[in-house]
Amino acid sequence: MHKHNDKRAYLYILPALALTFLFSYYPFFKAFISSFFTENQMGELISFVGLDNYKALFSNQYFIQSIRTTLLITVIFVPVNTFLTLLAASFVRRESRSNEIIGSVYIIPLAFSMSLSALIFKQMFNPSNSIINRIFGLDIIWLNDRTSALIAIIALCVFLDFALDYILILSAFRKIERNIIEASLIDGANEAQRYFLIELPQISSTLLMTVFIALKDVLLISAPVMLMTEGGPFRSTETIMYYYYIEAFRGSNKAAESTISSLVVLFSAFLLAAYSILQKRRRHA
Repeated sequence: MHKHNDKRAYLYILPALALTFLFSYYPFFKAFISSFFTENQMGELISFVGLDNYKALFSNQYFIQSIRTTLLITVIFVPVNTFLTLLAASFVRRESRSNEIIGSVYIIPLAFSMSLSALIFKQMFNPSNSIINRIFGLDIIWLNDRTSALIAIIALCVFLDFALDYILILSAFRKIERNIIEASLIDGANEAQRYFLIELPQISSTLLMTVFIALKDVLLISAPVMLMTEGGPFRSTETIMYYYYIEAFRGSNKAAESTISSLVVLFSAFLLAAYSILQKRRRHA
């Protein structure tokens, strides 16, 4: 009877596995194989070219620029986003009425769609009538300069990721067993010692997860760039996925489409493997 139930359980998950293969694994394997061939506009394979598609891609100055832009956004966005969400969750980690009110403000970004948020930020950083310039008395042509345009894009990315990461970190804080906190109080630990030596190590797994979520989000970022700068000025704010959009959808470049998508999936798999290894090491430490 027990074995029969086990077989039925596999039947229940079979539709989900079939859909996962159909919409995730099959497209990837098809794109990966296609990246070693030339294709016509109908997507039919014509001739085997080996690594020529990859060589052509990495010899393209705009693709290399998109990698640099993506890396630059990553090294700024990931630590800033992690610090701000951790700071926000730390302030309200103790359950109280006032903290619940403050916490409800932190999750306001969830009420906005990505496209609406991008349009709001585009108006806030509008070069000709910037609200940010008015508030802080600045004179910056935000979206017409590469550096300031990247800052605007990063600010939007932080806004989009903030609420979810805040909820994850806050939940981790509040799942810490009360007896651990009480034991530290009995031992005479002060607030700073309790926070840095007890609470932060307890939520390290969640912090690691939010970091890798942020890395994934940066790798796939395209819509904020599309809506705010369209890759400008002079293609200086193109990310890898926005470059993919330009080549695959606007340029109908089949070789670039399959090659870039293969690279992105492979790098995503690398991130997932790295996350799994770090989590295992943390558990066995």
